[in-house]
Amino acid sequence: MYNLRTKILLFLFCTLSIAHAVSQEDNQLDMFSRASVKLKILRDETEIGSATGFSMLKNGKDYLVTNRHVVLACSLDRNPANIGGWLCANKVSIFHNRHGHADQWFWVTEDLYDAQGHKRWFEHPTLAGAADLVAIPLAHTENVAFYDVDIELSNADIDVGRADTVTIVGFPFGQSQNVGLPIWKTGTVASELSTNWSGRPMFLVDTTSRQGMSGSPVYAIRSGAFRSNGQLKMATKGAAIRFLGVYSEQYQEAELGGVWKAEAVKALYDSLP
Repeated sequence: MYNLRTKILLFLFCTLSIAHAVSQEDNQLDMFSRASVKLKILRDETEIGSATGFSMLKNGKDYLVTNRHVVLACSLDRNPANIGGWLCANKVSIFHNRHGHADQWFWVTEDLYDAQGHKRWFEHPTLAGAADLVAIPLAHTENVAFYDVDIELSNADIDVGRADTVTIVGFPFGQSQNVGLPIWKTGTVASELSTNWSGRPMFLVDTTSRQGMSGSPVYAIRSGAFRSNGQLKMATKGAAIRFLGVYSEQYQEAELGGVWKAEAVKALYDSLP
């Protein structure tokens, strides 16, 4: 039998261990919350849309990853003096976290075209414009805190299959929490991951996605027990996380969304200078 002192010590040890595990998981997930950044699509100073993106680091250079349709977005000119006119994107503004200030964000605008009018973004090395993915080299990084998504997370040993839960971290309708933190939406895998949706390296998710979520990273996040290579494992040091790809398109009537697979993102990443 344990005496009273031993029971108290055991209780305190268990309580501190649980609190430490929760703290580790919160800190780890907070990194992924900060990885997603809100985007404003601009024609000069005029906002024509919103989206989501995230950064990746390659050879010491930070790139913004988002959808190709984001950088090519156009919108009807609402200026009553310009009847029938259209505005097409030439800039994107990124709501960055300020370095050294976890509770502060600020807008930084990047040009989509250089002085000669050539696009600054990189596309998929083989699919090019047929893949809804781009990486934009960031020219203005002063005072920015980067929370880059590691492409190696796509190799995490987490089994993901039909009807399994996925998490889409972005900004539906430009909505955010605590000024600059994204919304975490849940979906389930709705197509066979071993095949490609519509002949493209994509899969479907069953989710109520909305405008502004284009370019959101998609993860499998598992706490506690999860499947790995057909066997049951336990997540240690917080949650087990696997990067699955980039949210791209929505079929609202069917409540389905399309995700470009991590393999397509890796091909783009590997091709970056």
